[in-house]
Amino acid sequence: MSRIFLRVAAAVVAIAFVGKLIGSDDDLIPKQFSREQRGNILRFLKDHEKPKQYIPRDAKIVGGQPGAAEKLPEVKEGQSVKQYLVQIMPHRPVPGQEEVRRVDVYYYRPSPVKGKPGVTIKHTLDVVTGKEIGTTEVLLNGNTPLAREELAEAVDLAKNNFEPVKALYKRFDKDAIHWEFLQLTINKKQESLEPGDRAVMLTFTVTVPKDQTPPAPVRVIANVTKGNVTLAPH
Repeated sequence: MSRIFLRVAAAVVAIAFVGKLIGSDDDLIPKQFSREQRGNILRFLKDHEKPKQYIPRDAKIVGGQPGAAEKLPEVKEGQSVKQYLVQIMPHRPVPGQEEVRRVDVYYYRPSPVKGKPGVTIKHTLDVVTGKEIGTTEVLLNGNTPLAREELAEAVDLAKNNFEPVKALYKRFDKDAIHWEFLQLTINKKQESLEPGDRAVMLTFTVTVPKDQTPPAPVRVIANVTKGNVTLAPH
């Protein structure tokens, strides 16, 4: 694991509540804003929830994808553009204007080409007017949090495709099984992981009655970009 830098992304979450991770866009809006401002943010999100292009027209391209020199992929006819809202970050107050009026809205878009790294779309929004400020940016190597949908997909990959995890669910009640995760930032290629991969280390544990011995934790790496699961190093 010396080449993989871990970033803590969440505390322990019960597997029984994984469905609630999907939630709504409203869950990601900072609580500091007024009802009207939150409404402006929600309207902006509604207007941008179904993109037609993988790379927005007239957007500013920022950075370069690790180890990639080829042209950015395009959506083929019949393909839809997947997009996940991952983060809404308020700007810091500035001298003379203590009220925060702007937020950065981050979306992650998986690549139309399976197994290839996706892109992060960044919008800057004025929460008072509800209008975008400046030019939309496409971050080619932005390290953004996993979307709730991606995390749910990672858990499903482990539950359905990794035998030790499947065995836990066959042996124990699903409500007794819990998991925690660490999001991985991949800086160099290592085994099945490459820079740009959306990957997470999952640790599955089981709660048993006091007179029973729980099974050993099962630790896996679920790579949402590649769609595979491997045993995590100790």
